[in-house]
Amino acid sequence: MKPLKRKKMIEITDNPITGQDRILAITEEANILSDEGSIDTSGLRRRFFLDCGCTAAASGRCYKCGAISCQAHHGICHKCQMPICLQCSTFQDTANNTRERYCDSCYSIMARKQNLKKIGRFLLSAFIEKDNTNER
Repeated sequence: MKPLKRKKMIEITDNPITGQDRILAITEEANILSDEGSIDTSGLRRRFFLDCGCTAAASGRCYKCGAISCQAHHGICHKCQMPICLQCSTFQDTANNTRERYCDSCYSIMARKQNLKKIGRFLLSAFIEKDNTNER
């Protein structure tokens, strides 16, 4: 039987890096007249995987690579508060056993500061006397 009415909806988003449209989901619906005289509606919805590999709802887009990820894999940089995906994230363990997420640029700035502190301590350690006796 030929359908009486067809409806196709495409959910898209734009990719800021390439400028191309990206398809997130396609919904198709058809109304068919059955042999008994009723109008039957059948539909199909195809969801495409997000860049993180999940089929969950999209939570955000990475500012660096433009990847769309779900809520479990999407986060923000601890320092600059920009949205980043899991692939662009670098995690740093803190003293209170939590993991902080950083983008590559903030992490390199933080690592550079830590290395400069270590070098400064090493250079100044030659001028600082250490007392090895245990005083109680």
